[in-house]
Amino acid sequence: MKQDLKKELCEAFAAPSPTRKREFLNRIPQSKISNLAFLRVQITYIPKYVWGTFGIILGIAILGGCFLEQDILWVISALIPFIALTAITEHVRSEVYLMAELEMSARFSLKSVLLARMMILGMVHLILMMLLIPICTIYNAVSVFQTGLYLLVPYVLTSAIGLWGTRKIQGRESMYWCMGTAIGISGMNLFIQNIFPIVYEMKYSVIWLVVLIISVAIIIKEAKRNLKQVEELAWN
Repeated sequence: MKQDLKKELCEAFAAPSPTRKREFLNRIPQSKISNLAFLRVQITYIPKYVWGTFGIILGIAILGGCFLEQDILWVISALIPFIALTAITEHVRSEVYLMAELEMSARFSLKSVLLARMMILGMVHLILMMLLIPICTIYNAVSVFQTGLYLLVPYVLTSAIGLWGTRKIQGRESMYWCMGTAIGISGMNLFIQNIFPIVYEMKYSVIWLVVLIISVAIIIKEAKRNLKQVEELAWN
């Protein structure tokens, strides 16, 4: 929404200042809840398939290392976009299932809920990466730095494109966009590894690092825009 139009709408439909607002709010009994307790509550609302995806990929990494050895890095690298997919779909789940308006009127703002769930998933993803990188490094001749790049770039690239798409596309179509993005990057990863394996040489690590930095910058920018969009929906 353009800033001028928003300003005019605010002026045209300005609500009168509330009277005795603080006195009214003080009469409403509210149980206090700590930030840690709030996070624990939000964990219960994250679907079980999200945790199942983490367990499956970690299990593939552990078991696959024993049988696939050097190929396990490329298998996990191709599966990583689906880890990012679980976070992006959680970001738009309220809108897809038409629960955003209800959650906006709840005790805790939708913005706070999204931030809490993204923080939980981000911490879990970080732990998963800390486990996957050493496992994949053990069975490959590449360094820990290269292994980290080959796992992180598909993750952040999926997240960046997915967040951009969820801001542009509304409703269930945004879910399809995220799924298509994860499948596309996963397939592209396997294609490049088989057709152009030269890009995985150490001398091309700078290019991977640049892609990683740019993708992280896009994620930060799009995350801020998505949260701002949530605030605008609440105002509307």
